[in-house]
Amino acid sequence: MTDVTRRAWSGSVQGFPLSCALTMRAAQACLLLLAFLSLAAAPGDYARIEDGIASRLNNYRADNGLPRLKRSPLLDRVARAHAADLAEHHPDRGTDRRGQPCNLHSWSAAGPWRAVCYTADHVYAERMWSKPAEITDGAYPGPGYEIAMGSTGPVTAELALNGWKASPGHRAVILEEGVWGKPPWKVFGVGVSEGYAVVWFGREPDPPPAKPRRR
Repeated sequence: MTDVTRRAWSGSVQGFPLSCALTMRAAQACLLLLAFLSLAAAPGDYARIEDGIASRLNNYRADNGLPRLKRSPLLDRVARAHAADLAEHHPDRGTDRRGQPCNLHSWSAAGPWRAVCYTADHVYAERMWSKPAEITDGAYPGPGYEIAMGSTGPVTAELALNGWKASPGHRAVILEEGVWGKPPWKVFGVGVSEGYAVVWFGREPDPPPAKPRRR
């Protein structure tokens, strides 16, 4: 499991969901919460970059003899929430109670989830695997696994995928190598916000939409 040195970009590989008023700070926090809970599509520019990452990632898999993965709306939701949290609150810049530095798999305490300072020794891995269930109110049926990158400038699909391809740890996740090989990935979700891009992989497909009841 690898953390890529931050230069033009940095990344890491994860191991084994009212109204707004009052003060400006309270209003900003409330608006951010509403954004996390919303099922609306990502803003146009971000959505275009996300689609580009998804396309390039699937092309890369196909070039290496692997099947293309289906996009998961639920994991998209998780990825977008995390990218927005990283861009707004930078939980990767802190340390845990032991003084260990947090990395890009960290989540702040500003949203409807358990905060976690994810460290290189993977002590808090379970708090990462559970994020799809937390963010989707249990709608996603399994754990999720993430690759992430942060850039000092705007994120592009090319920048994100080229960086992940150049990192053995990230490449192993995308191409299902080593411990990531079985069972295979079934779906993935992509999120982009400011200088951050994340991809969440899952081994369970999204459940089918509930059928409307007949009256």
